Order: sequence, then C-alpha cells, then structure tokens
Amino acid sequence: MKYCIFGGSFDPPHEGHRHLARAAAASLSLDQILWVPAQDPPHKTAPGTPFPHRLALAKLAIAGMPGQAVSDIEADLPTPSYSLNTIRALKSRYGAAHSWHFLVGADNWAIFPKWHQPDEVLKAATLVVYPRAGSEIGALPPGVLRLDMDQVPGSSTEIRAALAAGRDPDAAGLLPGLRDYVRVNHLYGAQ
Repeated sequence: MKYCIFGGSFDPPHEGHRHLARAAAASLSLDQILWVPAQDPPHKTAPGTPFPHRLALAKLAIAGMPGQAVSDIEADLPTPSYSLNTIRALKSRYGAAHSWHFLVGADNWAIFPKWHQPDEVLKAATLVVYPRAGSEIGALPPGVLRLDMDQVPGSSTEIRAALAAGRDPDAAGLLPGLRDYVRVNHLYGAQ
C-alpha cells in the first residue's frame, strides 16, 4: 500500500484541501491519504476550534472521496504535534513496511530545518512538497518530491473571517457538507 499523510489544522477544511488530496492521489498513485488534524501544531498558533470539531469537519470534508480517511492519531500523542511522532505512530498502526509519503506545503518546507528532528522525518517518509502562495519551493534534495499542481485555492483563515463577519456560509466558501455541522455547533460565528 502507498499511504500519504496529509496533516493540517483543518480549521475548517475547504475545497483547496480536497483539490490537493485529489492531485496528490493522482500524481503519486496513492492507495490511501490519511487526513490528520493537528492537535497542537508547533510552528503556528494553536487552532481556535477544539480538536474534536476539526476532526469531525475533516470527516465531513472527505465524504464521497475514495481513497481518503481521517485519522485521530494525534489525540493520543504528546503535544506539541511533532510530525515525526505522528509518522511513527501511523506506521505503527498501519504497518511500517508500506510506502509512506508526507505532504508538506512550500511554506512549511521553507522552515523545515527548524522542525523537530528534520533528518529523522526525511528517513521516516518521502516528503512531497506542494505549492503555496508566497512561498517558493526551490531546489529539492534527493528523495524529496515536488507535487506539480496549481496553488491550492481557498483559505481556512478567509472562511473563518467571512463567517465571523456574518457572511452566508455559501458566500464564505464553506464546503456544503460542513454547513449544518458548523451552524449546529456555532463554530466561527456562523448563524
């Protein structure tokens, strides 16, 4: 099996995330993409939405997408959510003998040397770097792959801001499958 770990805050997940997952699956002939909501990302501000809600939103976002699954692995890991710990835990759960890939945005690739044990991350999984606005990928070392695709459309930050400002979920860019959940749970100031 060819697995790919797709980590992120997913606060909320949006069409850009789905676009990226489809592009990675097609380009790398992946069997399974594991969406992994970060419990406590070490290189950014902690998500404002509690982990259980972001986990539920990710599950709704992948509905009807073959070859996609959501993992709650970070609920049981120590914080902060170091990628190396996540990769090792997933390999333990699903089998280390499989082929493992790890999606990384160009913005994270730019700070990759500051990650927790970056050399061990490179040994644990094949990194796949995808384009992000405002970040150049540049030359990649041997063993690190570039995902050739358009930049990921949409932004969780923009969706949260639009909902908080009272915009309709459709106009804010919220995925249709997430709208009822967001409204019922009063997330992002949605009415």
